[in-house]
Amino acid sequence: MKTSRFLCLCIPILTSWILTSCSQQASRAIVGTWEIAHLKITMLSFKNTDSTQNMEVLGKDWEVKMKAKNIQTTYAADGSYHSLHRNLQGKTTYDPAGTWRIIQDTLIIQDTIPKRITYKFKFKIKKNQIEYWGVEDFDLDGKVDDQYYSRQVKL
Repeated sequence: MKTSRFLCLCIPILTSWILTSCSQQASRAIVGTWEIAHLKITMLSFKNTDSTQNMEVLGKDWEVKMKAKNIQTTYAADGSYHSLHRNLQGKTTYDPAGTWRIIQDTLIIQDTIPKRITYKFKFKIKKNQIEYWGVEDFDLDGKVDDQYYSRQVKL
């Protein structure tokens, strides 16, 4: 009976410690600048219609398909980030910034510039690559129903 009670007390504490440790390791691993190697977005009910729109771009094709430089996202150790968007001439066209944090297997990004938006992505980091996926309103139709996948490489 004592062993059972001991396990009931220890398992939640041990689980919490393991999850915290994994989150801390991921937080250290994500610090740096990343560039998109693969982006895939499926926009259901595109612009509030009954059609689905797909967008898929590999990093090597980024400039040709997107008519812009590849996006570079920098995650700083202090929990801040910014995501640099540049045109083909290298001029900044958009640079959202804000905060990031990791809770268990979820990367939470909160834009504060230009406006307050929170994104939550499931993610995994392997060596110098990060993959994340989630659902957001990519087509800006007011519905959070667009499936987002990104694989990025560390620069």
